Amino acid sequence: MRTFSLLFVFIALVLLAQFLIYVIRGPVDPFIAGAIFFSFLVCLAPALYLLKPFEGREELRRRQERSRKEREKRRGDDAGPTTGPGS
Repeated sequence: MRTFSLLFVFIALVLLAQFLIYVIRGPVDPFIAGAIFFSFLVCLAPALYLLKPFEGREELRRRQERSRKEREKRRGDDAGPTTGPGS
């Protein structure tokens, strides 16, 4: 999901650069300038929507803490006492 949002951001930045170059370089047709700017907004909207967190900060923090505890628990189980052939 994050990859798609970053792709939309990249496309939006390219469109913004095209718009700025078009406006700075020469005589501007308002229809074309408006179409490029509208395309920029159309690409920016889903990028911002997809980049916004779907969970609250507190819920996200709790979930990360839970994952961290589970990883530590798994590591503790893996590093338990082992009896080798020489014991």
